[in-house]
Amino acid sequence: MSIRFSAERYVVRARRLADLSQRELAEQLGISRSIVSRLETGEVVPSTDLLSRIMAIAGLRLVVVDSDGALVDPVSEHVARDNAGRRYPAHLDVNPVEMAPAAYLWRPRRERHAPRAWFQLREERDRRRAELPSIDDHPTVGDLAAYRRMLFEQKAARMHAQAAARAATEPTLPDCSCGLECEESGPCVPSCGCQCEPPVSNLA
Repeated sequence: MSIRFSAERYVVRARRLADLSQRELAEQLGISRSIVSRLETGEVVPSTDLLSRIMAIAGLRLVVVDSDGALVDPVSEHVARDNAGRRYPAHLDVNPVEMAPAAYLWRPRRERHAPRAWFQLREERDRRRAELPSIDDHPTVGDLAAYRRMLFEQKAARMHAQAAARAATEPTLPDCSCGLECEESGPCVPSCGCQCEPPVSNLA
């Protein structure tokens, strides 16, 4: 059963908490006293903005809660958008483009720039939600940048580990301590203790 939201009674509540007359509240809001009176009788339904201002005067704020009473925040103003600046469909799930299947990434496009995010069509979304029912918000521009940064760091770490593994298996060459006579003669002279380039006679 739905519960009617009594905006008019909350206006009275706010005025009582703030200890204001109708005229005093009207002066703070920049409206006429008659409008405040009509708000309190329900003749005029306040906009969300006006009701928020009235609540703020009494130190209150408007919130949205779910059926369990948990606070529900609005969707971020900075959600990812497509290349035309449009929001992605609110009812579909949006992910970083790096998570898209190969078929999506190779699809011919008219966009001037490669997309940064992609959304699953309803059939695919329903299948995935059956496996993972939780619904995440659309990623923000910052979320997409953080995800790409994480992928870059993971790739750099893998390349560093691969380079370290190769270096561990490669033979270590001795430090060269050749003198000037070795550089002048080419291969190391017989008296050179380094012998990094043995004389031709020693190679036979």
